Amino acid sequence: MARRKSLPHNTDAEKAVLGAMLRSQSKMNEIFSELTVDDFYEENENHRAIFRAMERLYKRGVPVDTQILTDELINSNEIEISGGPEYLYDLAESVVTFANLSYYLRIVKDQALLRRFLQTIESIENDYYSKDIGDVTTFLGQSQKALNDLAEKRRIGDFQSAKAVSESLAQEFKEMKEAASDDSVIDSGTPTGFTKLNRYTHGFKPGEFIVLAARPGVGKTALALNLAFNAAVRGKPVGYFSLEMPASQLFKRLISADSGVPFESLVTGFGINKNNVKLKLQESCNRMSGIKFYVEDTSGIKLMDLVAKTKKLKDQEPDLGLVVVDYIGLVTPPSTKKSEGRQQEVQLISQTLKKLALELKIPIIGVAQLNRKVEDRAGGEPQLSDLRESGSIEQDADIVMLLHEPKINAGQTSGKTDLFEKQNKAVDEAQQKVAQQEGGKDTSIVTIIIAKNRSGKSGKVPLLFRKNCQKFDNPSTEGENQFAELEKERISYLGRE
Repeated sequence: MARRKSLPHNTDAEKAVLGAMLRSQSKMNEIFSELTVDDFYEENENHRAIFRAMERLYKRGVPVDTQILTDELINSNEIEISGGPEYLYDLAESVVTFANLSYYLRIVKDQALLRRFLQTIESIENDYYSKDIGDVTTFLGQSQKALNDLAEKRRIGDFQSAKAVSESLAQEFKEMKEAASDDSVIDSGTPTGFTKLNRYTHGFKPGEFIVLAARPGVGKTALALNLAFNAAVRGKPVGYFSLEMPASQLFKRLISADSGVPFESLVTGFGINKNNVKLKLQESCNRMSGIKFYVEDTSGIKLMDLVAKTKKLKDQEPDLGLVVVDYIGLVTPPSTKKSEGRQQEVQLISQTLKKLALELKIPIIGVAQLNRKVEDRAGGEPQLSDLRESGSIEQDADIVMLLHEPKINAGQTSGKTDLFEKQNKAVDEAQQKVAQQEGGKDTSIVTIIIAKNRSGKSGKVPLLFRKNCQKFDNPSTEGENQFAELEKERISYLGRE
């Protein structure tokens, strides 16, 4: 049987997509979140050159029109390959309506996927004829992996709505078998859900880049989720980039925090069949279905894709109240020179997030990790200098919140300098007792240290953390006063040598 002379492609669909990009900045955001230059047919060199040029302009924040694009192609010596200014004008003029853009996008993506599939099959066939197969099982396994990698490689997932994920989890909880064993905000802004934190921040403001940092295990993802959920239940649409866990697991944490059902039960099924538990879960899933909480869970998402998807969500939800990136260290930056290193990569990410917050007039929370130095410090309280990998995060951020959980069970020490450590530990233990009186034996105190606040004051916000259900709560007025008095005692002791 004769082979096809050319691989699958659709030139007209590619032209329609490029024309839409020239005519609409918002459509460009959408297209960059869906396509890469490799999705255009290899032999359509003009289309690839045009897409690359628009991509360069987009990264520099330059609005694209036919004249600016022409200049860019001239500067890169690709104007002849592209077909010249006449072809660019033809592309722009050929677009009459954007109604069919999603249809053309799907065609371009499908043709690209089919080409890669055929090329992978051809590569497998060439390996069969040119290499010593040896073990058939190994050869088949490697071939299967190549096809699976093909399916995963171009997965740039889309936001999943709270309604879709919650309804799916509600069905999962229903079918799960028993396991064997002061919301007041002074200024306009997105409310945090925590009264004292609102007093310091006055809500998260449009254009602010907020950094939330901690060592592993302290609860930074749990707090980020609580902040996002608190905003969503107060009517603010929220976008959440989850780079470490899938959307379903993220929503299990949210449902655990909302319902009070231990997170472990939602994972293992232990105690899930009790009528009161099922009722709580159903009610929580119903609440989740009513909020605008969107999750994008592509692991290692590219920085440009993150930007494009955020802009797309902003187009979809003009009142977008908060975006969370969990966490910054897992975002894949654009390729940089080898000599630049990780610090420059993180700097580019933090600067891009700050610029995006300003451009879209939304607050963005970037979750970050603190370095190990904090664990060696007496008392273990984090500082701004503990921000990992780049000082640029501190510079770009409007607010820096550091989480601190006292090491109540740390071993005893001895020596002259231990007098402070013993006193410091005594205060920690006293505060922990207050936390357990407020929230129960599984409750601990976690303090938000506001280490930087560009439009307000710094300070400390004590919160109750119920780890078993991943929920942060405000302490009572009495509890907050007790925490404050104990903190004064700590400060007083620090002033004496």
